[in-house]
Amino acid sequence: MPEPPQPAYFDSAKSVWILSRYADVLAALQHPHLWPVVEGDRDEVGRLKLRSDVLARFSQAQLAEWRPQMEAEAVRILRALPSGNPVDLFREFALPWGLTIAMLATGAHPADREKLGALSTRVFAATGAAEDSPLRADAASATAELEGLFRNIPLGEPTFVALSQTTARLLGSCWFALAGHPSEFAKLRARLDLMPAGVEEMLRYSGIVRRIYRRATADVDIGGVTIPSGELAALMLASANRDPAQFRDPDRLDVTRPLTSHFSLGYGRNSCMGGNPVRIAMAVATGALVSTFSAMELTAEPEWRTGSGFSFPTSVEVTLLA
Repeated sequence: MPEPPQPAYFDSAKSVWILSRYADVLAALQHPHLWPVVEGDRDEVGRLKLRSDVLARFSQAQLAEWRPQMEAEAVRILRALPSGNPVDLFREFALPWGLTIAMLATGAHPADREKLGALSTRVFAATGAAEDSPLRADAASATAELEGLFRNIPLGEPTFVALSQTTARLLGSCWFALAGHPSEFAKLRARLDLMPAGVEEMLRYSGIVRRIYRRATADVDIGGVTIPSGELAALMLASANRDPAQFRDPDRLDVTRPLTSHFSLGYGRNSCMGGNPVRIAMAVATGALVSTFSAMELTAEPEWRTGSGFSFPTSVEVTLLA
């Protein structure tokens, strides 16, 4: 569980300003003088220059065209899973499902599925690894190969890795939470019209990005403190998503919670460019899950992989009931 939100302060041990209240994080994400630490190829207001190309690729019309294929594949995988016996939904559903979404989104040839899946796995394996870890060099090699394969697709390599690897972990984290709240599973099964709100609530409750960093390009006043130009600020997304000043009973998963903005997929000009396909994928997959099975019960506590800015379960072991 994330740390409770608290007033902004300076962490002298880490030389970073900590912003964890919802209002402070929102102000930081909107502030024109707080920029991502890794700037990349950005325009004068901090947006990635290729953002419009990626968003066009993930237009509502395009997602509507892909949706039947996504639904068919979700149902196919789920129906092949055993009922009444333990199954790891992360390994046996989320990973192959995420790979399917990545193949659709990038237009990759079906014959390349295994190769692309292996390359993206190598890239993601270095997440959170030490700078001198051999995983870093292997990930760099795999990244270069993916970039070559997707050279004609804007941001093709990061898009493929995000959808095939990160989305799978996000789905696993959300389904772990859902398995721990059987009443919410039952609500979604009884009322599929709750799915849009349910997806947002699962994202709020179980987002895997715990914090992000911004650097001040001028003195910035937020939350009663002044962040001097050039200094770092840590935006504690997970804490802000559990702020009782913004969310009633924030530590409870409630799929009937009124839709409210959260920060699990960023916000504003720096929101996740894959936010639309992620939401659609989660809605399709979760809808198929609750329609195929009457309930799911956790059978084991997973190990969690954590780093400076992320946390997610390495497995989601459940028993599915027909």
